[in-house]
Amino acid sequence: MVLDLRKQELEDLAISFTVLILVFSRFELRLIPYVILGIFTAFVFHEVAHRQVARKYGYYAIYRRWDTGIILALLLGILNKLLGLRFIFAAVGAVQVYSLYAGWEDREIYGKISLAGPATNILVGTFALILLILGKFSGILWASLYYTAFINLWLAFFNLLPIPPLDGYKVLRWNPGYWGVAIGIAFLLQSIL
Repeated sequence: MVLDLRKQELEDLAISFTVLILVFSRFELRLIPYVILGIFTAFVFHEVAHRQVARKYGYYAIYRRWDTGIILALLLGILNKLLGLRFIFAAVGAVQVYSLYAGWEDREIYGKISLAGPATNILVGTFALILLILGKFSGILWASLYYTAFINLWLAFFNLLPIPPLDGYKVLRWNPGYWGVAIGIAFLLQSIL
């Protein structure tokens, strides 16, 4: 699998990745090492999954950061830290999918592209959760697995909410059954943590 990432796309991913690390670590230096694996697997794998599925179907797809979302994430993250709240805003960018036929959208293909990100999060989060339950880990490894499971499963659930422009809206429009199963699994698994 060739990713073929462009310079601007790498920059946008890196900036978004860094902002998410700061927000999910609650701006606490001691939490950053534990959060990095979770953000990498949750955010980068999620976006690459969208991108690769779109390209599989012949679409041009590229990740673009959303500067307004980045500013909101940082400001709300700082406000949360100051007020002791736990609300996380994580809409820092998205994979833009372009069709050769402007204005034409295949609901099934867009649904599958949209489901690819949360499905990846569910798989990674489940794997980390199983390791946490079955393993005898402590310290850095336990914390890294915990944050990997938590961030992936939280991101899957959040993205499956049926609110435009989130993934859940597009999946629900395509197939309510797949959407229901996906959001139900994401909610169930994230509630275990």
